[in-house]
Amino acid sequence: MARPDEDHIRFSQAEAVLISLQVDLDTIGLKSLHAVLLQAGFSSIILYLPGLLPADLAVMKAVATFLRRTRPRFIGISLMSHEFTAAAALTGFLRRAGIDVPIVWGGIHPTIAPEMCLNHADYICVGEGDATIVEFLAALKKGHDIDCIAGFWSRRKGPVTRIRPAPPITELDRLPHIGHMPRHSFIIRGNKIIPLNKSIFKTYARWKGTVYSFMASRGCPFSCAYCCNEYLSRMYETRGIRRRSVDSIIAELETVVGRNPDIEYINFQDDCFLACPDDYLTAFCRAYQVRIGRPFIVRCIPAFVSEDRLRRLKQAGLSWISMGLQSGSDYILTDIYHRRSLVKDFLKAAEIVRKMDLAVYYDVILDNPFETDAERLDTITVLAAVPRPFFLQLFSLVPFPGTSLYERMTEECGTSPTEYLEHNYHDYRKTDLNRLIRIAGYLPPPVVGYLASRYLRGGATAAFRLRLRLAGLISALWIEPLTGFRLLRKSRQGDTIQALRLLPAFFRIGVSRYIKQFEGPTVKRIEHLIRDHSSGQW
Repeated sequence: MARPDEDHIRFSQAEAVLISLQVDLDTIGLKSLHAVLLQAGFSSIILYLPGLLPADLAVMKAVATFLRRTRPRFIGISLMSHEFTAAAALTGFLRRAGIDVPIVWGGIHPTIAPEMCLNHADYICVGEGDATIVEFLAALKKGHDIDCIAGFWSRRKGPVTRIRPAPPITELDRLPHIGHMPRHSFIIRGNKIIPLNKSIFKTYARWKGTVYSFMASRGCPFSCAYCCNEYLSRMYETRGIRRRSVDSIIAELETVVGRNPDIEYINFQDDCFLACPDDYLTAFCRAYQVRIGRPFIVRCIPAFVSEDRLRRLKQAGLSWISMGLQSGSDYILTDIYHRRSLVKDFLKAAEIVRKMDLAVYYDVILDNPFETDAERLDTITVLAAVPRPFFLQLFSLVPFPGTSLYERMTEECGTSPTEYLEHNYHDYRKTDLNRLIRIAGYLPPPVVGYLASRYLRGGATAAFRLRLRLAGLISALWIEPLTGFRLLRKSRQGDTIQALRLLPAFFRIGVSRYIKQFEGPTVKRIEHLIRDHSSGQW
């Protein structure tokens, strides 16, 4: 009997090679396309190039050699905006290396910036490609015209051919299960491309492969001014949320958990898990509790949170919840971000989360040029009032094309139209108020209030900065790590042994996020060490 790895080794040729440039293997969209092609009877390979850099010529040579061996009919590259430079470098290298099959770019960046991407790719896929990628490959295989397929743009024949995207898929149950570690997948390790096996998967996957990322729905009830959902809702002329049936969700999770008993959490990456009818939520909770029984994670919008709903979800296994505050100013939330969830909604939801005793992390957006210092201090006041413990996720505001905030920032603030390509939204500016916002989530409220009052009275004086740095060190070296462990323990029903057992799985991402609060070349060096260690190169 052949070993599982031998199937990967023998699978040396494919009709499609789908390439991921993400830093980890949590690629729900690409895995979905891969599964769709396999279901349709096509041979498909996923090739992972975690965190490819434009200067990684040795890696690109290995990719070119791999493609000559696999001889695909087309190459698909999935990318977000911060991966554009690497995708362009890889595409150009492959062309110079004589790889002459069509190269298709897909993902959110080609959707929001199609003209830019057509300067490099032969084709781009605008919008969802789950249905049309099969049509594209079938036409390519038969030698039919591939310049008229819905959602595929091209300039191979001169002027750009713009084909309107196909309508979004409404019957999500028709899509195949994506699985945890996709079949027929390969990864670059060092400068060699090798089959992906369980051991290597755990090395590169987020949380060491102990978390299964999953989407039970597509779409969002909001169209926030900074989010790609605003662009997608205009493109598709709908804000509707499409959901998989409860039976379909549970069937996939049963299969995945049965094949991967080491999965500790199910991570629902829906934009707002709670934006569903009550009978749907009831059916999900009943089925999940009986048939899956693993702790799970959801994201939600504060305005959709209720005590009854969280209680039912917790009984089913909810352990972590994520919500966005974004700003402590209702003016910023409504007039700038176009959110329909106010500060009072957030505080009410946070109190319910405390009552349900759930582990939680809250999102806040920093570096907003429309936000005044007074409004930033409002955020600090709100965070100081939120029940402890909670974890903060801080993001720098990055304007992406296609959003109304992008247009406003480029016109009114002089923001560079291409700044989003280089600006990592995890790298917020280390200003005094940004530092104070961070520690507002961890230090005792009286300490936070004292620091805020000192700033109000005298601004960023030397004495204030000294106190702020001292408070920041106490928070960073003691309170923040302790808070992380308390929340991990809370997510395991207060079991300290379970929390300690899970610490190694959360170490890499935890440390990476933790050091974002610091600055300087030493921090960058630590980040590179973490990345190299995760790649087995330390």
